[in-house]
Amino acid sequence: MSLLSHFCRRIRLTGPISVGELMQDVIMDPKHGYYPQAARIGHKGDFITAPELTPVFGEIIGAWSLLYWQQAKLSTNVHFAELGPGRGTLMRDIIDTVGIIGPAFFGKAPKLSASLVEISEQFIAEQEKLLCGNVKNPITPQQIFDNPNYLSRTGLHKARFKWYSMLDHMPDDRPTLYVMNEFLDALPVNQFQKTEEKGWVEIMVDVEKDENKLFYATYKTGRSIKVDQDTDLAKLPVGTQIEHSPMSGKVVTALAERIAKSGGAALIIDYGEDQMSTELTFRAFKDHQQVNPLEDLGLCDLTADVNFRDLKKSIADVDGIKAHGPITQSSFLTLMGIGERFRQLYSRVPEEKQDSIIHAHNFLCSPEEMGDRFKVLCVTRESDPVPFCFEGAST
Repeated sequence: MSLLSHFCRRIRLTGPISVGELMQDVIMDPKHGYYPQAARIGHKGDFITAPELTPVFGEIIGAWSLLYWQQAKLSTNVHFAELGPGRGTLMRDIIDTVGIIGPAFFGKAPKLSASLVEISEQFIAEQEKLLCGNVKNPITPQQIFDNPNYLSRTGLHKARFKWYSMLDHMPDDRPTLYVMNEFLDALPVNQFQKTEEKGWVEIMVDVEKDENKLFYATYKTGRSIKVDQDTDLAKLPVGTQIEHSPMSGKVVTALAERIAKSGGAALIIDYGEDQMSTELTFRAFKDHQQVNPLEDLGLCDLTADVNFRDLKKSIADVDGIKAHGPITQSSFLTLMGIGERFRQLYSRVPEEKQDSIIHAHNFLCSPEEMGDRFKVLCVTRESDPVPFCFEGAST
C-alpha cells in the first residue's frame, strides 16, 4: 500500500491528521518513508547540504571541536556523535581533520571515536563504506535495532565508529561533541492559525470524499486549545499562522541533559530564526525544486524552518546548561577562518577549478545563500568556558 493510500484510508477511518503526523510518517515509515528508502542528497539529489558542497565545512567543524576540547580541558580521548549523518561526509571530514591536526593540540595523536544515530539502510551502508572502507558483513538497520549496544567498526584514523537507531540507545558516560547539521528541520511540526470565531485552530490534513487527494483544513483540537491558553500568543492578531515542533524540543533537551551529566558540547546548525515565525514554512523539495508536500509522498524531502527561540527555551529548563547564540553560519565560518582556507585552496587548484572554490565560499557564506539563513547554536555546561566564536552571544 502506498503512503497516499495509507493516509486516505487512515483519515477516512479515524479522521483528519496533524501536519506533524503526516510529516513523521512520510519521513520515517520503514517501507515507504523518504529517509529509510528514497532520500537523495547532493547535486543529483533533492537537496544539497554544506558538507556535500565542500570538505572545508567539515574541516571547520573539526577545528572548532579541537579548540573547544582544549578550552574545556578535556582528555585526549575525543568522542563525537552525529544525529542524522546523511552519507557520512561531515563525520569523515571532522575525523580526518582532527586526526591530522589533533597531535599539534594534544602533543600526541588523540584517541578518536564516533557515534552515528541513523535509521536509513541506504545511508548506513554509505556511512560504513566512507568511514570504514569496504566491509565483509555490512551493518543493517535490523541489527542496530536488535543490538543497540555493540555494533561497531574501526575506520579512518583508527577511530571506532558505532551506530545506533536512536539517541536513547547511545551511552552518556563520557564527554561528547554532538553535531546536528540540517537534522532538526526534518522533525515534525504542528501548524496553527488564529481565527476570529474559534480562537486558535489547528491546520490538519484531510482527504477528499470521492478521490484519493489530500488537502488542508482547520479544526479545533486539543493541541489548539493549549495554544489558546498561551498568554503570549493571545496578543497575536487574527490570521496569524505559527508552527511548533515538540520533537525538536525533546531532542535538544536530551542533548542538554547528556552534556550536564558527562560534559562536552552540542553544535546545532540549521536554517531558521531566533524568533517565532508568523508564517508557515513546512514545504517539500524534489530535484532541488519546491513541490506540493501532499503529493509524491515518500519521494520528496519534507522540511520546516527551525525555531531557535523555542530550542533555547527547552535548553534553559536543564540545570547547569547554557545556550550560546545562535549566530549566523557566515559569522561562525568567518571567525573560524574559512576565508583564508578558501584562499589557500584557490591558489593551489588548477584554473578550471577555481570557479568551484568561489561558488562554494559564496554558497556557504553569502547572505543570499546559506550565510544568514543558517544559524549556529552551541550548548555547553554553564561552568565551561564560552566557546570560541560565541563570545557575547550567550543566554
